[in-house]
Amino acid sequence: MLLALLALLSLSSARVADTTVTVQRGDRLEMSVHTGDITIHTWNRNVVQARGSDGEAVVLARHGTTISIGSAQRRHGGDDDTDYEITVPVWMDLSVTGVNGNIRITGSEAGIAAQTVEGDVVVEGGNGVISLQSVDGSVSLSHGRGKITLGSVNSDVTVDGATGQLAVETVNGEIKLGGMDSDDVDANTVNGDVTYDGPIRPAGRYRFVTHNGDLTVSVQEGASAVVSVSTYQGDFESDFPVTTRGSVNKRFSLTLGSGSARLELESFQGTIRLVRPEGAPSHNRSRR
Repeated sequence: MLLALLALLSLSSARVADTTVTVQRGDRLEMSVHTGDITIHTWNRNVVQARGSDGEAVVLARHGTTISIGSAQRRHGGDDDTDYEITVPVWMDLSVTGVNGNIRITGSEAGIAAQTVEGDVVVEGGNGVISLQSVDGSVSLSHGRGKITLGSVNSDVTVDGATGQLAVETVNGEIKLGGMDSDDVDANTVNGDVTYDGPIRPAGRYRFVTHNGDLTVSVQEGASAVVSVSTYQGDFESDFPVTTRGSVNKRFSLTLGSGSARLELESFQGTIRLVRPEGAPSHNRSRR
């Protein structure tokens, strides 16, 4: 009876060890999943905790400073179709890859690399190098800070309240950049609109390009920039009076203030608009 009880306690301890591991600063999380959603939360404990859907056993393993997560089913040769719910320290760098499934990360204060094929990527937070990619899903980032690269092929990319260097690209989707604080932004899509809301910083560099879509860029009072506009079959509109130079194939430029920043706007057959920030008065609209 005693031996049986000890064996049961030993098995219980092993299961706990499979789902929880103590970590220290410098450790990072890596995981790759074929099928299943990945949801990552954060807390202030130096512990990684993972749970699988429907009671599926989850295996945590350490390789040097890397913590990896997988399902016991996959380890034993079965199909990997588990949904994961994981909690990590706020400081832990994350590298997450999926094929068929969504990825959602909230509350991180570290670097994040997340990519999937058939699914959405939604991240709230992140600090450092942030790279989010999907093929057939949307990509969304809010309140990230650092060097940020976002991309999708067949869906939209949305950013809200990000700070730092930003590069965004999609093919068949819109790009929506709101509440930005950056002096280095590059946004490019083929089939979709591009919207930017944020201050134009002195000496900043901003480039917005779409082939089949409209561009809408907010420009605050007192902004200083040289604005280059290129549209072949589209129009140009401004919420405030501007003086343009050049007109070959609708390629022209204008200068705001002393022209310290550079703002490049390009749409082959869409309308390019300069607008006041939300809530600012709009009058004397210029059109070309």
